[in-house]
Amino acid sequence: MISSVLSLLLAASAAQASDTTRAAREAYTACLRGFVERSIAARMPQADFTTQFPQQCAQQEAAYRAAVIRRETTARISRADAEESATLEIDDARTNFRERFEMALAPQ
Repeated sequence: MISSVLSLLLAASAAQASDTTRAAREAYTACLRGFVERSIAARMPQADFTTQFPQQCAQQEAAYRAAVIRRETTARISRADAEESATLEIDDARTNFRERFEMALAPQ
């Protein structure tokens, strides 16, 4: 039992150590989070948020996209599939933060 738990812990720590996208992902999500938090605090109208949000964090997004593509192609995934994976991960992050903004606007 203890050896099973140790094996799981070692596998988890190895996976974290080999996550080559972590720094780029954290920088990207921190940038998105900052914009959303500032927008909520300023009580930005939904229309303004919808217009401004897609332009936010372009540098961090590009770095994250490159990191995901590099990770995927290193794992012998095709370039097209790697690009699709990067797009999906970026879209997921944007959706998450857009929904946070929308939930903050919802009447309590």
